Amino acid sequence: MFINPPVHRSYGNGSADGTVNSTGDGDGVDAAFDDVADVNLCELSAGDLMDRVVGLVAERNRIEGEYLAALGELASRNGAQSAAYQLRELTRMNGPQARTEARLAESLVEHDMTATLDALKCGEIQTSHAKVIAREAPKKHRRSEEEFLELCGAYPSDTVARHPFAYVSQQVYADIEAESTAKGLGPVDAELELQRAERSGSMRLGADGMWHLWATFDFITGRHLNATIQAAMRTLRRRATDDASGTGRAGIDVDGSLGSDIEPTSAQLAADAIGSLITGSAKVRRANTSLVIVADYDIVNDRLANPRLDDGTPLSARMLAEHAVDAKVLPAVFKADWSELALGRARNASDAQRLVLAVRDGGCIGCELTSEHTQAHHIDYFENGGLTEIPNLASMCEPCHLDLHQHDRHIHTPPDGRPRLLPPEPHNTSRPARAPATARSP
Repeated sequence: MFINPPVHRSYGNGSADGTVNSTGDGDGVDAAFDDVADVNLCELSAGDLMDRVVGLVAERNRIEGEYLAALGELASRNGAQSAAYQLRELTRMNGPQARTEARLAESLVEHDMTATLDALKCGEIQTSHAKVIAREAPKKHRRSEEEFLELCGAYPSDTVARHPFAYVSQQVYADIEAESTAKGLGPVDAELELQRAERSGSMRLGADGMWHLWATFDFITGRHLNATIQAAMRTLRRRATDDASGTGRAGIDVDGSLGSDIEPTSAQLAADAIGSLITGSAKVRRANTSLVIVADYDIVNDRLANPRLDDGTPLSARMLAEHAVDAKVLPAVFKADWSELALGRARNASDAQRLVLAVRDGGCIGCELTSEHTQAHHIDYFENGGLTEIPNLASMCEPCHLDLHQHDRHIHTPPDGRPRLLPPEPHNTSRPARAPATARSP
């Protein structure tokens, strides 16, 4: 951990030479750091090491809670932009991070979200939870801060953020239904309209000399784009594999530059795919992609009900009708445990089976990435006689799939047939002792 040298500027209570004076609170932080730093990690058992990591996460959250409270007070006095400028000048934090943190702190203080700050200070939630609450709770017809905090105490922030418009209050639901009905919209249609109104994007030249593309989309457009990008990435990955087998090179030349002998990473493939799709490069043609939309058939009323995306995001009847016009309908009959499907069997997972896996698993069984990022994995390995049937298949993204094989992870299949990747088993092995690291110039 690098300790910043004294900054020779004078902001508020500083000494004659411009350095910042220590306070009682600062001494407390230093003492707390000393308490947790003096440990030989190599001597810890697997359980003790995991306990230490969890404890340090809680300590980090407490410090970040105090930090955001202080930064919020600073932002309320001088504005978020000024607070970000001071952060950058006094701590050498990069500009985008300083602005993001200053705006988050300002929002928490501006909307009087003391309960969220207190939860952070107690180590009960993560900063990522606070970001979700600060962004969603102030919006009309969203959950209250207290309701968000209750969810944040039980779920990771990405799970909480995925369904912010799950209405729990009957009065709120009645209000939003009345407003949307006046516009001829249902509650989910109103949510889509709100997200589309909040869409944004930018492309700027960064301080590193590279261009940075950033955008936010509504949940329908985002899934369409993601499916298109993933399809383009698969095309580029296959091309890289073909080049490697044909010429001995694993690199790809999407932009016409010199190729690399190193196989491109997923992040590089994503950048290549986005660039090719936007510029219309002949390297990648936009594939015909579609959303996986699931609906239950109501036999009594002879209609489709509960339309949703494969990850559980609810859709309205209007959305279902719009997408059903040109959709391919795949009826499937199965038991509650997914064990019997009227889809047939194949040596490798068929398109139909992959669709069913997307619906059943809702994405990667390890990290919950959306289904476009996943492949069908045999729980009982195919080379060991495992069958290519739904009960023996699981949706896994490439990193989780690789981690499973490298670290002997296991998959649990409960009675409902929805598999989940189990945490790694602790290993009480320690690394060889090594000499302490010496300070180096960055």
